[in-house]
Amino acid sequence: MALYHLSPDVAASLGISPFYFYENSGDPVELFFILSGFILTYTHPEVSGAEAPAVRQFYFSRFAKIYPIYLLGWIVFAPLVYTNLASLHGHSAGLYARLAFYGVISLALLQAWTPTTATAWNTPGWSLSAEAVFYASFPFLFTFLKNRSVGVLLSLIGACWLFSVIPTLTLSFLPSSLGDAYWLRELVNFTPVLRIGEFIAGICMARLYLSQGLARKFRFDVAAFAALAAAIAVIVLANHLLAKALLFPAFILLLYFLARAAGPLSRWLGSKPMVLLGEASFAFYILHVPLFRYAKMLFPSVATSPVPFLGFLLALTAVSIFSFLSIEKPLCAYLRKAYKTSRSPRSIGQPEHAH
Repeated sequence: MALYHLSPDVAASLGISPFYFYENSGDPVELFFILSGFILTYTHPEVSGAEAPAVRQFYFSRFAKIYPIYLLGWIVFAPLVYTNLASLHGHSAGLYARLAFYGVISLALLQAWTPTTATAWNTPGWSLSAEAVFYASFPFLFTFLKNRSVGVLLSLIGACWLFSVIPTLTLSFLPSSLGDAYWLRELVNFTPVLRIGEFIAGICMARLYLSQGLARKFRFDVAAFAALAAAIAVIVLANHLLAKALLFPAFILLLYFLARAAGPLSRWLGSKPMVLLGEASFAFYILHVPLFRYAKMLFPSVATSPVPFLGFLLALTAVSIFSFLSIEKPLCAYLRKAYKTSRSPRSIGQPEHAH
């Protein structure tokens, strides 16, 4: 995703033919949404039954996990939004009205619901706007899907695949004057209700995985590597419609195989350095666009030359790890502890033995 947002000028300077890379590289956010459904199902069995205390705790836990770094990205991006709006509208009342509107709707994680606001603040933040909808629906989806048969779960995954592909397929059949309209493509790409199928498929995959036991085997390691290679090939070589159709099943298989894998690939991904990078990846994702904008102001060559660009990626990785260790992790722990303390019997005026 970072290469998609940051590297086109570097690739051009090296004479690298990207094929369909920049047309399709926004699609791997599907993997993020599928993975989200999978991981939440695996790690939050307490929401079963959608009972109010467990649901409230789940919602607050999600808030504590994502919002501190999301807010950091919002703050870092704010001067860039102000500068951009000032260049377009001057220092008028309209500037401050737009700034307030975009700022509030982004803080509330509502920006993905309209094409004009989806990427108006920190571009990657639109996916968190979609995730907020997924998180809100998760306890009820989890309960509904918990005891479904293998056949039902597989059928639902197929339905989710169709639901994911049909909007893009529909665009290809519209007259070019409409199908190529910016607002319509943004609507298809960003509207949360059109992306929730990917999240539901992740929940279904986790239910299938949990229903089959947790045995891990080497052949799944090999299969995971093959699925990863296939996904990369599709991103680079397939046109957008074909990529949209093929990446969904490739990502589904990749996650399932990785969950069952036992071999060099899975051991490498489970090593301490890779786990740390994975934990810092959210900060990397949220911060890569604004920090790149600032870096280009100070060092224009980071956008066009491979060595400075690589240096920026390394610096961004270091900043992301620091942000995870010093902001995300401690604030998440603090907020979750504060919530549990506030909900304890003593804090709400009940005797400790009360039920």
